[in-house]
This record gives sequence, C-alpha cells and structure tokens, in this order.
Amino acid sequence: MWHSVVRNVAFRVLKSRVLPYTKFEAQTAIPTQAEIGSASKMLKPYYDYYIANISRADMAMSLELAVYVYALCEKKGFKTLLDLGSGFSSFVYRLYASKHEGVQVVSVDDDAQWLEKTRMYLRSQNLSDARLLTLEQFLQEPTARFDCVLHDLNFVEVRINYLQHVLAATADKGVLILDDVHKPDYLYQALEKLKKESVTIYDLKPVTLDSFNRFALAVLRG
Repeated sequence: MWHSVVRNVAFRVLKSRVLPYTKFEAQTAIPTQAEIGSASKMLKPYYDYYIANISRADMAMSLELAVYVYALCEKKGFKTLLDLGSGFSSFVYRLYASKHEGVQVVSVDDDAQWLEKTRMYLRSQNLSDARLLTLEQFLQEPTARFDCVLHDLNFVEVRINYLQHVLAATADKGVLILDDVHKPDYLYQALEKLKKESVTIYDLKPVTLDSFNRFALAVLRG
C-alpha cells in the first residue's frame, strides 16, 4: 500500500510537467481549426478504407491523430519525418511528402511481415515505399535527426524501451509525438524517462482524443 501511495504522488509530480494544449498554441505555430478541418475532409475517405480493409480501427492510429499530424506538418513545413509503427501513419507522411518537394520520410516497424503489408498498401495508393525499415535496420543506422517523429511502435510495453532512442532522433526544435498516453502505466514510464531530458511536454488531448479514449503528447526538444 505504501508503495502505491508513493507512486501516486510521484505520478502527480510527473504529470505536473505536462503543459496544457493552450501553452502549445502559445509556443509555436500550430494548425487552425480551419486547417484541421480541411485535413480531416481530405484524409477521412482514405482512413475509412484503411480501417475497413487493412487494419482495425482500434489498432490503426486514430483519424484525429492522423489529421493533426498532417495539419501540423503542413503548418510547420516539416522536411524530415519518422514514424515508428508503420501503417496509416506511413500513408499520412508520404501523402504529405507527395505534395511537398524535398520531404524525406522513414517508416520503421519491428514486424517485417507487417512492414511488407504497409509497402503493398502504399504502392496501391501510388505513394513512395522507399525507406521502409525494420527496427533492427533502423537501430543499426547512424542516428539522424527528424523534424517530426511519431512513436507508435508495437504495444506500449515494447515501445517504452525505445523512447530515448527516438528522442535522440528528434531534431532540435523538432516534435516527438507519443500516442496512447491514456494508458497510465505507459504515461508514467514515459514521463519518468523524460524527466531528466531538456524537453517541454504538451497535452494534445483536445485535438487527438478519439472514440477509444486514446490521445497523444507532444514532446519538444530545445
């Protein structure tokens, strides 16, 4: 019981570092409601097809997160993008890249079979399937820095093990997005790992909350 009390107190202290979305609005240029609405209108037909034919809605990234990530990339003009946990996120990034010259995308998965399924899906949508890497291949490469990193790899019990690596792959002034922080144990572990890092953490719940109660955090370096 004492251990539970201590952990709860520690958790409250860690969560106090997470700033509200209004602070994120004040910190950096972010998508307007109109821009989010435009991205939603464009992405929804693709998303509906994806969850009907490729992956279940509770396994794929949410439409809310997909829309926000796309709109954020548009707003910030990001040039280097990394998604860990290939799938609809890979589509979102590569659709954005197809509309903006010079954008580089790397997609990573620890399931080689699923990575190939993502490759076939991207090809069916006439999007680039370059730089789809297994997790092992990604970890063996020299650490590169990306403007926008979406960490949605595997289940959270696996994902937490690579948090510091993906933070290192986030550029200064770049943004790392952590999904599924509605899960208390994952949120606690993530905040514990981040507490000694030079980062600012923002709650994206107002713009990423979905019907499964999933939502995300934004972690800004520098």
